[in-house]
Amino acid sequence: MKIGKKIALSNLTVALLAGMSHSAFAEDNNQTEKEWPYALGFYIGGQVGQAKTDVSSQSLDRFYANSGITPNTTSIDRIDSSYSLFVGYRFNQYFSVEGGYQDLGDRSASFSGTANNLQSYYDLAERVYPETADGMSFSVLGTLPLEDGFTITGKLGYYDWEMDTISTKLDGVAIKNMGTGKRSDSGFWLGGEVGYHINYNTQAYLSYQHIPLQDDDVSVVALGVRYFFDDNGPTYTPAVQKPAPIVKSEPEKVIQPAPVQSVAAAEPKPLDTDGDGVYDDKDKCADTPINHVVDKDGCSQFVVQPVDKRVVVLYDNNSSEINERYYGDLADLAAFIKEYKVDTLNVVGHTSASGPAAYNQTLSLKRAQSVASFLTERFGIDSSVINAEGKGETELVSDDANKNRRMEVYIKSDVRLPLLKN
Repeated sequence: MKIGKKIALSNLTVALLAGMSHSAFAEDNNQTEKEWPYALGFYIGGQVGQAKTDVSSQSLDRFYANSGITPNTTSIDRIDSSYSLFVGYRFNQYFSVEGGYQDLGDRSASFSGTANNLQSYYDLAERVYPETADGMSFSVLGTLPLEDGFTITGKLGYYDWEMDTISTKLDGVAIKNMGTGKRSDSGFWLGGEVGYHINYNTQAYLSYQHIPLQDDDVSVVALGVRYFFDDNGPTYTPAVQKPAPIVKSEPEKVIQPAPVQSVAAAEPKPLDTDGDGVYDDKDKCADTPINHVVDKDGCSQFVVQPVDKRVVVLYDNNSSEINERYYGDLADLAAFIKEYKVDTLNVVGHTSASGPAAYNQTLSLKRAQSVASFLTERFGIDSSVINAEGKGETELVSDDANKNRRMEVYIKSDVRLPLLKN
């Protein structure tokens, strides 16, 4: 079954627009010194998108089953292209009206079934289908202006629509026309849009419409554009400047210049951009941290100190996978290793006491290796400085098994640290 269309025109929108056009244009098209920075008055527009019916194959099957026919719906076309062309009038920044032609596309459904009365089967097929329509639509728009040219708009519309239906039969390789039907109606619809003013005369928008027909509802999502014929643009009347009063001039008194005294030019104050106490012209280390002790050349002073750093990662039962909550701690550890050139890193895995000791030994090593691989693959830490080992269940730290399922990273090394100010 294939559904086509026949255009039905309505004089409703033409009459409504013509009745209000002259007085509204004369009253609202003067935009001198108005806050609304975009065009008013008459405009034309159009939109393209997709129209989708809410009918389903199951609902068609129920219609046929209730009529004594056993159907087997094989396919249904619910979505098709939709378009609309319209004219409108914007009275002010909050209120507009539109009227024009809207086409909701074609719909089709193909199926097979069994029935005692074949003619009744085809008669019913002409009346049960996914609905579509085309015709004249009139709408009232209420708009809320936002900043930077954006708007939000609500729409209330009236749709005077018509459609034709065609039912066909596939007989071997031939297609036979079994009947046609026609349906027309009118009713209200609701919608909304988000708009954006590209410039003074042009607005683009994204629109949604919910259009109830006789048996089905159709939803339309579309992109559209409006072009306004108002070419005045925002104009502003400059304030009239009064001429300055005429003042009679008196003869100028001759003033003897004061004797010129020589003044030595002040020497510019030397700069210390990084604030380390060494002027820029003598500073060999720019951007020294403000809390570092520096030498006479403005460079940080370092001292070799032993570092004892420890990071603990806990694991789920019988798992060697690192929980994401420890990624930040391991990232900080990797940054420390790189910054201070740590050359020895001990990674030790542990388990709880549950399970065989041999299995726990293997699992603890996997936990240590998971952290070693994480530091090497994600942060580029040299694997040669990492010593990974597993100690199984030999070093329990708590009666709580969850605290024993762990991996510990130790850094015991002499590192070169900056000397900090007190």
